[in-house]
Amino acid sequence: MTTRLFIRCAQRGQVAPVVLFGVLIASAALVLMFNTSQKVTERSQVANAADAAAYSGAVWVARHLNFMAYTNRAMVANHAAVGHFVSYVSWVRYVHDSIEYIDRVTQWIPYVGQYIDMVEEIAEQVREITEQSADIAVPAIDAWNANFRAAQAEAQASLALNNLTELMRATARAYDPDIRINDRDELSALPTEIQAVLDGNVLTQLAAVPSFVSRYTASNDRGSVQELIDASIDANVDMQRWITGERGWRETGLGFRLRKRGRTTMTQNANGADWRANDELQYGTRRVFGWSSWRRIGEETSTANATEFDSDYSGVPAYYNVAGSPSERGLRIAAIATKREAQIRTADLLGMMSASPIAVAAIARVEFRRPGGNAFAALASNRREYAHLFNPLWEAKLATFELASTR
Repeated sequence: MTTRLFIRCAQRGQVAPVVLFGVLIASAALVLMFNTSQKVTERSQVANAADAAAYSGAVWVARHLNFMAYTNRAMVANHAAVGHFVSYVSWVRYVHDSIEYIDRVTQWIPYVGQYIDMVEEIAEQVREITEQSADIAVPAIDAWNANFRAAQAEAQASLALNNLTELMRATARAYDPDIRINDRDELSALPTEIQAVLDGNVLTQLAAVPSFVSRYTASNDRGSVQELIDASIDANVDMQRWITGERGWRETGLGFRLRKRGRTTMTQNANGADWRANDELQYGTRRVFGWSSWRRIGEETSTANATEFDSDYSGVPAYYNVAGSPSERGLRIAAIATKREAQIRTADLLGMMSASPIAVAAIARVEFRRPGGNAFAALASNRREYAHLFNPLWEAKLATFELASTR
């Protein structure tokens, strides 16, 4: 009985090493599963941070470009408003001058002369109020445009400085303070062939974003701002008639005809601008063979100039637009997120701790795209609109990262 008991105890003790080995294998498997899951989780978080950083950077750039487009349009609209105001002043002066001339002719006619005197006094008061308003409005509008130009310069400086990278880094830190964005020191730890491509994207972006927008003046923009001003005026029939048209009328009788003529012209260069308006009333008489030539009623033509109310009137002497020749250009915003191996939360058992950093690249694009539908006039299928800063149509979207390209 004693011998059998001893044999059984010996057999039981031989199982212990097997159990211990099994526990070790199970522990290693658990550590491997834990490290793998941690690495997957960390990589997912780094990828989300990279996408968010790239997209937020693209949105930030698109908003800057749209801001410049809005201010360009505002400056053109303000400049056109001054032209409209100058035209109105010229017209008011024409009305007053015409009534004053008629008053001199009819002052000896009973009753009629008194009536014309009263109308002439009202016209004179309207003229004084209009001229006083122009003395305030024209310099104020020009100062407003100067503020727009200063704001554009600040926006362009913001693009030229490293604010884009700082914004993307702040976005990534919201996901994890240990994530780095476009850190060249971190990229140098990656394999050489990958590091060269990613580093090229970062360097290209540092040069492309500041140089994407350039300052133009009315002397070197090949007439772009003049075309925009003309298009803005032509888009409104009433404004076109009032500023660049005749803003007049014509009446013809049996032996006499009258016409009102008025026109406003603009000059613009890098040093300043001016609107010149003139209005006059003309008449003609019938002769045996046709009509006589038109003659002005009154002593002189009624005129008005923008520089009359603001000697330093600038108009739109400078603005910002996409640099280079017209094209379908856009911007690629790269966000390369990295996280060091020492900051990855993994367990170390028997040398099984992860020894490789995490690097994820995300790309977003800033594009100029005219929307379709009823909200905006779409172009024909065979026509495309070049990228510019006169319409706020810049948008951001995530794109696919191409490892073989550094642009």
